[in-house]
Amino acid sequence: MVHRDIYLRIEPVAGYSPLAPEPCARYFGRDFMRNPGHEIGRVSAQEIFASTFDALVYRQYRDPAYTMPVTDKLIDADINEPAWDRRVPGCVLYADIGDTLDIHVRNADPDACHSFHLHGLLYGIASDGAWPLGVRSRDGRRSDEILPGQDWTYRFEATAETVGVWAFHDHHQEVQRWVRRGLFGALIVRERAAAPHVDHEIPLFVHSLAGDAAVSGFESPTLGTGQQFEHVFDNQQTSYPYHCKIHGVTMSGTVQVVAGAPATVGVTAKDNLFDPAAVQVAPGGKVVWTNAGQHEHIVFAPGAGGSSLCLNGRSYVGNTPTIVADAGQRLRWYLINLDLATEWHNVHTHAARWKIPTPPGGSADVHPLSPTEGFTIDTVVPTPFPVLPPEIEALQHQHPHDACRQTITGDFLFHCHIESHMMQGLAGLVRARQQLWLTPHAVDACEILLPYADVDDCGPDVDGTRGCPDSGMTHMDMPGMGMDVPGPGGGMAMPGMGDAMAGMGGVMAAMDGAMSTDAVLATAASQGMWELLPCDSITLAVHFALLHTGKLAIFSGSGNYPPRHDSHTNGSVLWDYRTGAFTQPPISYDTFCCGQATLPNGDLLAAGGTEQYDPFHGLPNAAILSATAGTWTNVADMADGRWYPTLVSLADGRVLAVSGLNKTGGGNDTPEIYDPATNTWTPTTARTPGWPLYPHLFLLRDGRIFWTGASLGTTGLPAQTISLGSTTTTPVPGLTLPDNRDQAASVLLPPAQDQKVMVMGGLGGTGATPNADIADLSGPNPHYTPTAPMHLGRTRLNAVLLPDRTVFVSGGGAQGEAAPVLQSEIYDPQTGTWTLAATATVPRLYHSVAALLPDGRVATAGSNPNRGDDELRIELFHPPYLFRGARPHIEDAPTEMRYGGQYILRTPQARETMWVQLMRPMATTHSTDSQQRLLDIPFTVNGLCELTITLTDKPNLAPPGWWMLTIVDHNRLPSCARWVHLST
Repeated sequence: MVHRDIYLRIEPVAGYSPLAPEPCARYFGRDFMRNPGHEIGRVSAQEIFASTFDALVYRQYRDPAYTMPVTDKLIDADINEPAWDRRVPGCVLYADIGDTLDIHVRNADPDACHSFHLHGLLYGIASDGAWPLGVRSRDGRRSDEILPGQDWTYRFEATAETVGVWAFHDHHQEVQRWVRRGLFGALIVRERAAAPHVDHEIPLFVHSLAGDAAVSGFESPTLGTGQQFEHVFDNQQTSYPYHCKIHGVTMSGTVQVVAGAPATVGVTAKDNLFDPAAVQVAPGGKVVWTNAGQHEHIVFAPGAGGSSLCLNGRSYVGNTPTIVADAGQRLRWYLINLDLATEWHNVHTHAARWKIPTPPGGSADVHPLSPTEGFTIDTVVPTPFPVLPPEIEALQHQHPHDACRQTITGDFLFHCHIESHMMQGLAGLVRARQQLWLTPHAVDACEILLPYADVDDCGPDVDGTRGCPDSGMTHMDMPGMGMDVPGPGGGMAMPGMGDAMAGMGGVMAAMDGAMSTDAVLATAASQGMWELLPCDSITLAVHFALLHTGKLAIFSGSGNYPPRHDSHTNGSVLWDYRTGAFTQPPISYDTFCCGQATLPNGDLLAAGGTEQYDPFHGLPNAAILSATAGTWTNVADMADGRWYPTLVSLADGRVLAVSGLNKTGGGNDTPEIYDPATNTWTPTTARTPGWPLYPHLFLLRDGRIFWTGASLGTTGLPAQTISLGSTTTTPVPGLTLPDNRDQAASVLLPPAQDQKVMVMGGLGGTGATPNADIADLSGPNPHYTPTAPMHLGRTRLNAVLLPDRTVFVSGGGAQGEAAPVLQSEIYDPQTGTWTLAATATVPRLYHSVAALLPDGRVATAGSNPNRGDDELRIELFHPPYLFRGARPHIEDAPTEMRYGGQYILRTPQARETMWVQLMRPMATTHSTDSQQRLLDIPFTVNGLCELTITLTDKPNLAPPGWWMLTIVDHNRLPSCARWVHLST
C-alpha cells in the first residue's frame, strides 16, 4: 500500500480552440480528412475564431506550492498533443491497487466556485464534491464549493474492485457547463500483476467543448471612406468585442447588448480607432459603423464559444491524436465519454479488434459509450502490409548487398461511427510503422507504391490531377453558410461553428457551393490555394526574414508612422510558424527601412534606419538579431547613415551595405563591409554615385555585384556590375522600359550556377508594367532579353523562388498604391511561360513582403498604402505541388556541410530524385531580396535509399550560412526542407 499526495489546480487556458490549440501553428488548424470546406487540408480562420473560448483545466503539480507543473504528455505516442499548458484535459492520473490518494485541489479561477468529483474509487462524503451535498470545514471551506483562492483535499482508496478508467469532473452546480469548459480528466487504476504488458497507454476522451455561450460573429465588407456597415444583434444580452480586421486588435471596440439601451447606435471608424470604442444597444437593436477616415477598414467580430466535438480536446484528424507505434505493438485504450448532453458516442478502431466476454472467443471493433462511461480495451497495432509480395518477403530473411531498410507506414482511423460526428472531427489516427528490407528489384516488382514514413508529418497526400469524375453527390445546406456544400445529404453543424456558424463572415475561399471536393483539389493542383491565418503579425511587416530556427523575423521600426518614431516605439516580432508562438524582442533604434542580411552563424544583421522623417535622414546604426536567443544586440555603427540601403551576404561571411540616404539626407555612395568576426565596418574601393535607393543586388560567381536596374524609384542609370576592389563598373544593357522599374522584383533564376537574373514588373510613366526580362551574366557581354510578360502589370510585387524551380509572384498594385492585384502568377523558366494562380484575399501594396517556408508554402504579410495604415493579416499560399500527389522526403542528412565536401543523403525516393538543391532563406523588404537563390547540387544514386551529393567549392555561388536542403522528384514535387549549415 502506497500513500500519494496529488496536487491539482483549477486554471484557465485562455483563447483555446479545439481546432487550433496553438493558433497560427503549422501543426494545428488541420483536417487531413478534407471534409467540406477543408479541401486543402486546413480549417478556416473563421471556424477557429468561432470555436475559441477560455477553457478551464485541472492542472497537476509536483509540489504543494504549485510551482512545478507536471509537463509529461497524456499520451507518449501522440505526435499531435499540444504543449502541456495548452492542452485539454489538463491531466490524467494513475494509481495501483492498494494506493491511498490525497488529491489536493486549489481553485485558481477568479470568477467561479468549483469542486472535484471522482467516479469509481472508495471515498467518504467529504470527498464526494457534489453540490450542495458536501461538507464544511471549521474554517468555512466546503468540499462541494471551493471558492476562488481556496482549496480542499479529497481522499480516495484504490482497491481490486476499482480497476478501470474513471472520470473526474467539476460537480459544483451546472456540471455540463464546466465539463464543456474543460474541467474533467480521468484516474486510471491499474492491475499491474494480472494485466498483460502493453507498449503504449492511450487515455482517450470523447467529449464536447464550448464556451458558456456561443456568440455569433459578423464581418463587414471592406469599407472605403464614407461607406457604412450595419449589423442587427439578436436578443442575447452579452458583449461583442470587435476590431478592424486589417489593422488588428490595436483598433478595437465593444458592443454590449443591454436591455434599455438605444435601438440604434452609430460608431465612427476613424484612422486607427473606433469612436466611441464602447457602445450599448438594445436586444434586437442595430449598430451602424461609418468610415470617416482615409484608411480602409473591415469591422470584424470573430464570434466565440461555439460547440466542438473532440477527442482529447481537439477536433479533426491532424489535430486530434495521431498515435505512432510499430506494427505488432500492444495498445491499451482507456475510453471515456465525457459528453454529458443527450448524445451517445462509440469508438471504432480500423484494422484492430478486442476480445469480448460473450460469446466466448468473440471479438469486437466498436464499443458504445454512455455519458461518463469508461471502458478499457487492448488492441494490436495493425501491420500495413501483413502479406508481402514474394520478392519482398524473401528479403526479410536474407539481405543482399543492395538492400536497405525502410520504414513503411499505414494510417488507420479510429473514430465515432456516427457519421455526422466523424465529419465534425471525432476521428484520429493510429500510424503503424513497419520495417522492411527492400531492393530496387523488389520494389519494382511490387504492384503497390509503398507508403514510406513521412518524417515531416505533412499528412496524407492528395492528387488533384487524377481527374476523379463527379460523384453526383447531392448538395446539402450547411447551417449558417448561405450556400450549398457538397455532402452526403442532410444538415450538418460543423464543430466550432455553433448552430449559426458564428464568425464565418461570408463564403470560405476554398468552398464554392458548386464545387465538389475533387473539383476544389483539381483547381488547387493547377493554381494553388490561399489560407488566411487566425492571427496577425502584431507589427507592420516592412522587413521579413526566415531564420534557421524556423522563426520569421518581422520588424518595422516606426513603420512609416512619425508618432511611433517620436515615441521610440519600434516594432519587432518573432513568429514561430511551427508552434504559432509570437514574441516581441525589443530593439533600441528605428530600423524602419534598414537593410538586412543573414550572417554565417544564422543571425540576422540589420543596418541603417530612420533618423528623421520629412525629409528623411538615415541612421548609421546596426544591430544583430540572434537566431537562437531571439534578442537584438547593437553592433558597431557604419561610417554614415543609410536609409533604404541594400545588404548583400558575401563569400567570406562578411556583409556589404550599398546605397541609402545618409545622416543629412544625401545619397551614400560609399559601400561598406561589415565583418562579424571583428565587429567593424570598412569602406570599399568601389563607389556607387547616383545609385537609387534599395537597388536590387546579387552576388555573382566571380565576386562582382550585379545591380539589376530595378530599385525603389528610378534614376536613368543602366543595370551594371561593380567590382568591390576597384571603381570599375560594367553596364548591362537591354532592360525594356528601364524607367518603369520602380519597385519591380528581381530574382536570380534557379539554379544559381546559370547566372541568369530576371526583372519583372515595376512602375513608371506608362503605369505598372507586366514586362519581364532576363539577363544571362555567364558570358563576356551580358545583356537583357525579354521573356514572356506577366499576365498582369504590377508594382510593389513580391517574387519568391519555389523549390520546384518556378517563380511565384503575388501582390502589388496596377496603379502604385491603388488597384491592388490579388491574383498571383507562376513563371516556369523551363518553358518561359507564366500561369495564373490562385487569388489572394488580402491586398499587398507598399511595405508588403513574402517568404518561402521550409515546408514549401509561402507566407505573405504587410501592406501600408498610407501612413499609419498598417495591414496586419497573414496569408499563406499553398503552391500547386502540394496537391499533386505524394512528395519525396529526406530521411536523414548531415546538419554541418563544408565547401567541396561529399555527403550521404538518405531518402526512399533516391531513384526518383531529379534535383538536389540548397535554397537560401529569404530576408526581404520593398520588393527586393539579395539573398534568395537556389543552388543545384550534383549527386549520384547509391541504390534504393541513398544519394551522394557533392557541394560546390565556390562560396560566391553559396555564401556561408544556413540553407534549406530539398530534393525534387521527376514530377517536380519537392520535399520539405532540412536545415544544413554550410561553412569553410
